[in-house]
Amino acid sequence: MKQLFAFLVLLYSIASFAQDHNELEILEADSTWTKEFIKFPLSFAPDIDYEGYEDIRFAQNWKKPSSSEFFTYAFVWNINLEEVPTVEMLNEYMALYYDGLMTLVNKDKDVIVPHSKIQFEKENNNAELSIFKGQMDVYDAFFTQEVISLYAKVEAYYCKNQHKYVLLFRIATKSFDDAVWEKLKKVKLVANFCK
Repeated sequence: MKQLFAFLVLLYSIASFAQDHNELEILEADSTWTKEFIKFPLSFAPDIDYEGYEDIRFAQNWKKPSSSEFFTYAFVWNINLEEVPTVEMLNEYMALYYDGLMTLVNKDKDVIVPHSKIQFEKENNNAELSIFKGQMDVYDAFFTQEVISLYAKVEAYYCKNQHKYVLLFRIATKSFDDAVWEKLKKVKLVANFCK
């Protein structure tokens, strides 16, 4: 009887978790992109001190270093970010993010993960939509165990009713003029993301 009860509790938890993720989705992409959700505060970067979640989409071949889609993914931070995003904020938070993530994933305890080098710049000064682009040199603890260069575009949308910003990140190892960026542009926020 106890086993049946434990099984039912587990089944309910899994169903609730899956349902919660469906309600959390604010990114849309075609079915070739895989999904993941991470709750804030991030366990690997607790100094990025917000509450909410990260909704992520990974390109089909993001795990393959030989592919043009290697490390190509998009994510949105739906968090309680009330302050205006700045270049300095993105530089700091992306360093904390990648340094923490790669240290967590690193399996070779003889390797000390080098600090990420992050450089963003702002492309516009619109009050409701700020756009940033940058380059990030980060240690890839997942696949190559080398420092790789990532190109990033960030769109910061202001949600007036919630008095917060939603940040959409698009990331790739290919430069901004590569065809993979056309695929990344198709990963978008849902129409009612500021609900």
